[in-house]
Amino acid sequence: MAQGIEKLVRKAKKGDRDAFIALIEEQKLAMSRVALAILHNEEDAADAIGETVLTAYAQLPNLREPRYFKTWLTRVLIHNCYDLLRGHSHFMPLDVLPETQAPAEDYDQSMDVRRSLAQLAENDRLVLTLHYMDGFKIREIAGMLGMKEGTVKTRLMRGRNRFKKIYLGQEGDCT
Repeated sequence: MAQGIEKLVRKAKKGDRDAFIALIEEQKLAMSRVALAILHNEEDAADAIGETVLTAYAQLPNLREPRYFKTWLTRVLIHNCYDLLRGHSHFMPLDVLPETQAPAEDYDQSMDVRRSLAQLAENDRLVLTLHYMDGFKIREIAGMLGMKEGTVKTRLMRGRNRFKKIYLGQEGDCT
């Protein structure tokens, strides 16, 4: 699939709008997850994603390595989310995370996972989302967030432990 993305990026860099749209469509769910992990608000997340799409369209010719499109796009999105947060004088987190396409029988478990993630600190939630939901490697996350790989590993470990405690606590309340 990576070769398909690289081919689409090359086409989009040459001005093929359909290729650019296909790239954005493929990253839509991942962008939604990241934006909601940071912003906790669907409207703000939509604004950040929209700004990211505009920036990506304008700056795509400057992307040197097509294989890093997803990493580059996610980094642009993260910066846009934090810019949006800095512009807000009030910030009220909501227990809202993006919908995944889970089968109906997994809905309750999916909701428990979302609620548990929403209770984590932003840094832990973002690192867990990037690693487990979007499939980024530790090295890529470190580059995106401007931190050392050891810091990312620590946050992953801490986030997993906190998530487990929160999730199992909810699990126990439901029985």
